[in-house]
Amino acid sequence: MKGLLMKDFLTIKKKYGMFRVWMDLGIVVILMLILRGAAALYISLLLIPLEAASMLITVINCDEQWKWGKYAVALPVSKKQIVGSRYAFAAAAAAAGFCLALLVNTVTYFCFPSYRFGFYLFLSAVSFCVVLLFQSFILPSNYLLGVNAGFAVMFILIIILIGLGLWSRLTGNAVMGFVVNHFDLSMVVGFAGVIFLFAASYGVSTVFFERKYA
Repeated sequence: MKGLLMKDFLTIKKKYGMFRVWMDLGIVVILMLILRGAAALYISLLLIPLEAASMLITVINCDEQWKWGKYAVALPVSKKQIVGSRYAFAAAAAAAGFCLALLVNTVTYFCFPSYRFGFYLFLSAVSFCVVLLFQSFILPSNYLLGVNAGFAVMFILIIILIGLGLWSRLTGNAVMGFVVNHFDLSMVVGFAGVIFLFAASYGVSTVFFERKYA
């Protein structure tokens, strides 16, 4: 399983390279310079989830081009381990996204302090949950219908995310007000719900993969 996971990381290294890393960091810096304090919201809830989803879809697309699935099932590993390695990669991408969100939000707190640090910590945690949420829907759709379904799911999730943001604005940020007033409950329920969804997604993806290569 370690070898399968390493294959995914090497695929990203080959496809992205240092240019993509510096480009992403440049976008983050530009957004912070232009939007100042508001940049943390866009970076945490839109840019980081999009980049993590893009990395995942890149690996999936390479697998389809290289017919990796047919080769993988011939290896001395179970189908559950093959799917599990992909979910481990997705979790690692989510963790990396959280670290970046935490860094951005910490810098925002010290340079453009509009809220208490707890808010920025919460924003980093939400970013992590949004990434896992994206991955939880992209992966099963890929195993069932292919990489194009992953693109479609990502697009739909982006529309839903933007819609929720607009709805929150129209309702006077009622959702954010509830979260602030019930912070501990919101954190526990939200985090536990996303982890459960991610685990359920793994189970569904395993079933789809086993049927595909039965």
